[in-house]
Amino acid sequence: MIHTHATKKKIKFAKKLRRRQTRAEKLLWEMVKDGKFGVKFWRQTVLLGWIVDLWCPKRKLVIEVDGSSHDGRENYDAFRAQVMKEKLGARTIRFTNEEVITNSALVEYRLREALVA
Repeated sequence: MIHTHATKKKIKFAKKLRRRQTRAEKLLWEMVKDGKFGVKFWRQTVLLGWIVDLWCPKRKLVIEVDGSSHDGRENYDAFRAQVMKEKLGARTIRFTNEEVITNSALVEYRLREALVA
């Protein structure tokens, strides 16, 4: 089960994150919500005990938007992605805040590519 580590505390925190999205997260959510890519996305959801920015269960795709809080955490982020791949068969794609804010065409292109892969 995907949500086996979804404690009440994690679920509450994920809800808080949904209410306090960054500008980049808001822009990306507007891009994908309501099935605009032909699939449903969940935002700020708990997978294997981690909160991911966006999750597409149908395509087993995790989307992360990285701001400055991810600086120096590349190894940890890669570890998380590897565990989700091994346990869920999930792929992870990452965008920087700057990419989402300044280059939505590239983000949309990469997202479409990931959804058909």
